[in-house]
Amino acid sequence: MYTLPMLVNFQAEVYHDGIVRLSLMREDIPITKRIRAGFMVNTDKEFMVDLRYIINRNMGIRTHYDSDMGFGVGLTLNY
Repeated sequence: MYTLPMLVNFQAEVYHDGIVRLSLMREDIPITKRIRAGFMVNTDKEFMVDLRYIINRNMGIRTHYDSDMGFGVGLTLNY
């Protein structure tokens, strides 16, 4: 894994059968004081985007879309 400018992570994997997989990912992108975003995309034509709203120091609400699993909403607890 290599960190690119703007804290985007680049990852390259080579599997035992010769398949090469490249991916870009960034988590915790500050949109506003309380809203954070994230994304992931790779060469397997998979992608993910998420959006989080920070309610307080220990709790938040998260929504997430993944190309394989679909849409989801959840509660985030930080300790």
